Order: sequence, then C-alpha cells, then structure tokens
Amino acid sequence: MWQAAVENWLARDTALRRYGPWVGLAIGFAAYYRRFAKDTVGMEIYPQGGVCVLNGEPLRTCAEMFSYPPAFAFLMAPFAALPMGLRVVVWYLISVAATVGCFWVSEKLVLKMLPGRWSQIELAWLRIVTVIVSLKFVLAVFEYQAYDTLAAFIIYLGLWAIVQNRTFVSGLLLGLAAAIKATPLVFLPYLVVKRRFVAAVIFTAVFVMLWLLPDAYAALKGMHPHYLETWWRQVAGPALANEANPGALFWSSWMGANILNHSFSGTVARLVADTPAAAHMKAILYALCAVYIAFVGLLLLRSARRDDFVAIDGSILLISMMMLSPMTSRYHYILLVLPHMTVIGLAIRDRSLRVPAIITMAIAFIMGTATSNDLAGHFLTEWSYRHNFLVISALVLLAFLAFVIVRDDVRQTERDAA
Repeated sequence: MWQAAVENWLARDTALRRYGPWVGLAIGFAAYYRRFAKDTVGMEIYPQGGVCVLNGEPLRTCAEMFSYPPAFAFLMAPFAALPMGLRVVVWYLISVAATVGCFWVSEKLVLKMLPGRWSQIELAWLRIVTVIVSLKFVLAVFEYQAYDTLAAFIIYLGLWAIVQNRTFVSGLLLGLAAAIKATPLVFLPYLVVKRRFVAAVIFTAVFVMLWLLPDAYAALKGMHPHYLETWWRQVAGPALANEANPGALFWSSWMGANILNHSFSGTVARLVADTPAAAHMKAILYALCAVYIAFVGLLLLRSARRDDFVAIDGSILLISMMMLSPMTSRYHYILLVLPHMTVIGLAIRDRSLRVPAIITMAIAFIMGTATSNDLAGHFLTEWSYRHNFLVISALVLLAFLAFVIVRDDVRQTERDAA
C-alpha cells in the first residue's frame, strides 16, 4: 500500500514536471489574447499590402504605411480574404507558435554547443532566466502584432539546419528570412565564410525569386507597378544612404535623433545632435559600420570551422542585423533570445566563464530590460532610450561572445603548437 502510494506520487510529479510548463504557457497565452486583439494594427497593414500586390497597385499609394519588402506583402495576401476577427486569431496562433519555437530552437543550438548531460535544475535555470530577460521583447512584438518573431524563428531554424548539415533547408530558410525582412542578408556572407557554398547558392536563388515574385505576378496580369524598384527608391535606398529626403517613406520617424531607433544610425544621430560633429554624421556612421563589419568578419573567420559554435556565430549575426539596420525598434530585439540563452548557457556550463557571463547578463538585463518598461516608468524609459541603453546591452553581449571566440581560438592554437 505504501509502495503504491509512492509510485502514484512519483507518477503525478513526473507528469507535472513534463506537462506543467506547457499547461502554464497555454493558460498565459490564452489570457494574453484579449490584449493582443485590442489593437489590430498589424492585421490591417500586412494584409493591405497583400491586397495591393494582388491588384497590381503601387504600395506607396495603395498601402501608405506598408514599408516592408514587397515579397512579404505577397506572402501576406491570403490573410486579406479573412475577416478581421479570424485574421487576428490565426496571426496570434502563428505568433505564439513562433515565440515558443524561438526558445525551443535556441535551446537546441545551445545544448549542441555545450554537449553533455544537463540536469533538470540546469535546464530550468537556462529556460527561466532566458524568459525573464527576453520577455519584454516578446511582449513588444505582440503589442504591435509584428512579424519579427516569425522572421526570427525562420532564422533560428536555418541555423539549426546548418548544425544538422541540411544544406538545402538552411539555404531555403535563411533566403526566405532575407526575402521578407532584408536584414538577414548578413547570413549570406556567413554561409560563404563557412564554405557552405551550395547553401549560399540556394539562399541567393530563393531570395531573388521571392523578391521578383510580386513584379512577375503583376506582369502576368499586364500591370507594371515596379514594386522592387519603388521600394528601393522610396524606402531602403534613402534609409541606407541616410539622406535628408523628407519625401521618402517614414523619413521623419526613421532618420535623425529618433529615440525609438535603436541601431547605429539612431545612436550616432543622438550622439552628434546639437554638436559640431552633426555636420559629419554620415561619415561617422559609415566609419562606425565599416569598423564593426570588419570586426565581426574577423570573428567569424576565426570560428568558421567550428560547427558547434553556430549558436555564437548566429548570435553575433543577429545582433549585427539590429545594429546595421537603418531602423531598429524595440520589438526587433526579439532577436536577442538566442544571444541571451547562449550567454546564460555558458554561465551554467563553463566554470571559467561563469563570472564574466553573469556580469554580462546583469548589464544586459539592467540596460536592456530593467530601465525601459512599464515598471520603470515613462521618464526612465525615455532617458534610457536617449542614452542608447538598448544598443549598449546588445553590444555588451557581442563583446562577451567575441571574447569566447578569441579565447577558444587561442587555446586551439596552443594545443596545435604543443
């Protein structure tokens, strides 16, 4: 009788540990749906772009608020046929699945980087701390019904395909992410550096095909709205050139010392504002970007032969997507899920890195999460944005990951010499 009671208790405990977190997640997401559905901004803008492409109408006049690549508009066209209520439900389910997927694939990448038996306590620390430091950015995506979590999930799957030596899948997924988001183009040279040449070719083919698809569809209908050319001329071109062009789409909200732009572009603009250096803002920005690209390139060359370092390489490139983008909003920082989990995993499993990893995460949490949220208040949040706290939090993570690569490369050189 006593033995049967113990066995029943153990069975319930095992079931609770196995299914309890999933039940909790389901309850949490179900409770959050009401807030998600309160503002339908995403499900108004994205399908509107799809309707424009289906009708062969120019995006600039048909969907003025749509600033995304035309390929994404084309892929969102099916949502236009759904009533708003159903659109929101379907998009919420996709967003929830992508969110869970980001954490799930990130964990797989980190466990691949740090093999061996992980205890339940270690896994719990890895998951809970990552959720805590990343939750603000997860909720920011939900707040705007943005598609950044979906894009991040596609990138993470592409990185996992690299680890698994799935050449076609990695090129396909990363090419898809670049087609709908543009900034994942940073992964193309990475594939070349890692000598995944076939994957790079597939990436390029998928990217070009999807980018040309809206114009090809319009041509079949006898219309020529020139989606790609117009998007480049009105959105991407002026943003990349950092030209004072008030006629360009979203110029006033993207360029200048906008405190909501958490990329190098916004950072430099804020630093030089109201100083003599403002006249040389573009030169300073381009010099910073050139130095940054060279630094990241050297890091990736050092780790090119290490397939177990894909989590670190991917984290560096995800940070680079945000830093080099003309416009990076706070919800774009959902990309930090993998960098966060990578640093936390190293803190748990590598005793020699534990102290610097914990310090890194503490700084990243304070500057990236604790000083800019509802609890911190409007004044502190605005002050932290004005002083580039989000950008600094990402660069602190980058500096630690760079140290890990260099340290490992030095150790490998020493072993080869011995």
